[in-house]
Amino acid sequence: MMWGIYFNDRPAKIKFINGMNDMPFFQFLLYLFEVLFQVYFIASFLAIRKAKKVYLENYTNPNISALNALYKITILYYVLHFIVLTRWLVTYIFGFGEIRAWIVTIDGFAFLFCTCWYLFVALNNPDFFRGVNSDLKPIEEVVSEEKPSLEIDEEKNTQIETLKEFMIKNEPYLDSSLTIQNLAEQVEMPVKELSALINLYMNKHFFDFINEYRIEKAKEILKNPSKKELTILEILYEVGFNSKSSFSTSFKKYTGTTPTDFRKNPK
Repeated sequence: MMWGIYFNDRPAKIKFINGMNDMPFFQFLLYLFEVLFQVYFIASFLAIRKAKKVYLENYTNPNISALNALYKITILYYVLHFIVLTRWLVTYIFGFGEIRAWIVTIDGFAFLFCTCWYLFVALNNPDFFRGVNSDLKPIEEVVSEEKPSLEIDEEKNTQIETLKEFMIKNEPYLDSSLTIQNLAEQVEMPVKELSALINLYMNKHFFDFINEYRIEKAKEILKNPSKKELTILEILYEVGFNSKSSFSTSFKKYTGTTPTDFRKNPK
C-alpha cells in the first residue's frame, strides 16, 4: 500500500487511491474497524452500567446525572455511527457522487454537534472524568468470591438491628460525603461484610439505605414548628444531601410528595 501511494507517478497514485475500495486488504480493514467499533461500544455500555451500580452500592450522593449523560452521549454516538454505515453503503452502490457528498456533510455536522454537547456536559459536571474508585466492585463479585449463605440467621438479625440502632443514635448519614468505607470504620465492621449486610440481607442499595434516614430526619425538621424559618435548601444540606434535585427526587420517592407540600400538610 505504501508503495502504491509514495513511489508511483501521479496518474498511478490516483488510480491506486480510486481502486483502494476494491482491494481485499482495505476491505479487511473496514470490517476489522466495524468489529472493533461494536466491541468498544458494548464495553462502554457495560462499564457505565457497572459504574452506576458501584456508585449506588458504595456512595450516598453519587453523581448519577453525569453517568446518565454519558450513557446518552454514548447511545447518540452509536446512532450516528449508522450514518457512517450509510455512507459506506451508498459509496458501494453509487460510488463517489453527490449523494455521498451530502451524507458526508450531514455526518460531519452531526459529529460536531455531539462533540460540542459532550464538552458542554463535561464542563457543567466537574466530576465527569474522575471515575469510580477502582478498588470497589459490584456486590455480586464480592459475594461470588466469598460465597456466603444468604439465609438471615440470628447473627445477621443481630447485626442488622445493631446497625439500625447505630444509625439512629449516631446519625452518620448527616455527613454528605459518607461512603460505605466510612460507615464500616464507624461500626467496626469489614467493608465487604457491611456491603453484603445492606445490599443482600437488607435488600437495599447503600444509596437507598442512607437516604431513608436522611428523609426521615428531613420530615422531622419539616414538622417542627420551631424550624419553620429554615428553607428547603438549608434543610437538605443539614440532613446530608448536597443537591436540591437529588433531595427532591428522594423525598418524593419515599413520601409521595414534595418537601414544600409536606411542610404544608405533614403526614
